[in-house]
Amino acid sequence: MAHDAVTRRNAAALFAAGLGCAGLARAGRAGAVEVFRSTEGTRLEPPAYTPPVNIAAVSDLYRRMTAPIRVNGQGPFPFVVDTGSNQTVISRELAAQLGLPLGDPSPLNGVAGVQMAPTTRARLDVGPRRHRDAPLSILGQADIGGAGLLGLEDLDGQVVTLDFRGRALRIDPGRRSVNDPAAVALKAHRRNGQLTLVDADLAGLHVTAFLDSGAQNTIGNMALRALAQARTPMSPWLETPIVSATGQTITAEIANLPRLRVGTLNMPNWPVAFADLHTFRMWNLVDRPAILLGVDVLSRFEAVCLDFARDEVRFRLPAA
Repeated sequence: MAHDAVTRRNAAALFAAGLGCAGLARAGRAGAVEVFRSTEGTRLEPPAYTPPVNIAAVSDLYRRMTAPIRVNGQGPFPFVVDTGSNQTVISRELAAQLGLPLGDPSPLNGVAGVQMAPTTRARLDVGPRRHRDAPLSILGQADIGGAGLLGLEDLDGQVVTLDFRGRALRIDPGRRSVNDPAAVALKAHRRNGQLTLVDADLAGLHVTAFLDSGAQNTIGNMALRALAQARTPMSPWLETPIVSATGQTITAEIANLPRLRVGTLNMPNWPVAFADLHTFRMWNLVDRPAILLGVDVLSRFEAVCLDFARDEVRFRLPAA
């Protein structure tokens, strides 16, 4: 059976980063997934949150945002949580370490196209939730950014919190979802499992926006690029390759475009890459403006909560 994962490790080669694995700390409430945190000194009252100032700082933060997942009862191992991927992937190195049996190769969709990848089966423990004999594609650890990649199929009904201020990631059961009076809540729609925000625009151009925790960089489709170029003809454009986790590459152009708005939130000026991703074709979003919001944009906030139980996204604004 063909797999339909969409992965974007090292989203733009210009901004590529290596792996990182932080120390382990437990989440503060029962039923939540444990959290990998930075080994830097802990404080009871952390300072005011300052978003990353450049792509290098985004990459450093991105490497820390992993969730501990047990495979066949062993671990936990740091998995990247990828809300832009429809399937869970395990690294070649971890599969070999655990002695997982190799299955037949199967098609795997990446940003640049489809490529055959080996497969295996294993039981994944995501907090209190267990999956027996889950099918997993196998890719290199350097390509996926961790010991594995947790896709949407393991997040249904759960709440994923990207805590940028605390440099941690948490997965809670949906029944524990609570209102955060300090956050801005936006209703979302499901599209192929992804939470989609349709009330968004870039420089005044209406776009369909996906929140992609597995991408370091924000990427727009070519329909949005054509409109953005016409709207801001004087913006300089920089060409760079995008590297897929499957090893394929595709050319992108980057421009510094203003006024990205999502719901009632106005984002600061930030670089946006534009490319004819295979991902957009899979979602039938070639002719309509669309954008994948990566960690570079999401990290503008103290925290972003993707609630797959309520179909909403909550953004906690920095105090400053």
